[in-house]
Amino acid sequence: MIFLLLFTAHGAQALDISEYNVAFSIMPDTSVRENISMTFRQPLNTSSLNYVVLGEISDLTITDGERNIDYTLEKTGDQYNVRFSAPGGTRMLEITFTARDLVFAGGSVYSFSTELKPPSPDTVNVYAYLPEGFAIYRDVVYPEGYETLTNGKKIYLKWSLERPQNIMLSFKFYNTHSDYSLAIAAAMGIALIIVIAYLVGHYRKKMKCEFERGFSEDERKVLFILSREKRVMQNKIEKELHFSRAKMTRLVKKLEAKGLVEKERIGRTNRLFYRKT
Repeated sequence: MIFLLLFTAHGAQALDISEYNVAFSIMPDTSVRENISMTFRQPLNTSSLNYVVLGEISDLTITDGERNIDYTLEKTGDQYNVRFSAPGGTRMLEITFTARDLVFAGGSVYSFSTELKPPSPDTVNVYAYLPEGFAIYRDVVYPEGYETLTNGKKIYLKWSLERPQNIMLSFKFYNTHSDYSLAIAAAMGIALIIVIAYLVGHYRKKMKCEFERGFSEDERKVLFILSREKRVMQNKIEKELHFSRAKMTRLVKKLEAKGLVEKERIGRTNRLFYRKT
């Protein structure tokens, strides 16, 4: 968590801020690029300012909108003190840095959390930009009164707060192409496979019924044995079905004519081959 505070050094001009904007841009590696900008009602005299940050930061820049401002950075424990002088006539300041301890991963869901204490401006606008391809998780956002917006590529949240003393921000977000989304896609895929399997099975059953309508009951009995055995001796079928040799010979001739059976003479009987696939 990072706690931010901007104030003047002793004896310096009081800051009269009309608007204070904070933008958090969450990077794919879960670091956060933070940008703070403030607009003053009256141009500043040359002022020595101090900005306090709790937490690890890097890539710090300070500008008045036209040029970069030199600064000194001191670390005491987990606190960074940023000291710099605002040139006379300054109407706005912008501070930008990267923070690495605002986002925490919990499986496929990420949590963002931070605390701000702005220096008593009239209005504070806070923006939180998600990485591209991410979305808010189950509307878990604090504080309420936010807007969910998009710039065409990224989703972002916006709060407009009047004279806040202390701001606690937190929300959860997830990758729309994460395991959570893949699980949903997988479930849909399995459901589709089940439907297709049912339709194929239903179609085959229907075709089998249509196929069997063209045969007598005795022919179907022979075909059942042939489909089970694939090849079988004719006299074995006669015994199993209790058919006479003459009856079985007639049935085999009919099935041969329909292209479903081939026979091979073996002694006093035939070996039958089922041709239906």
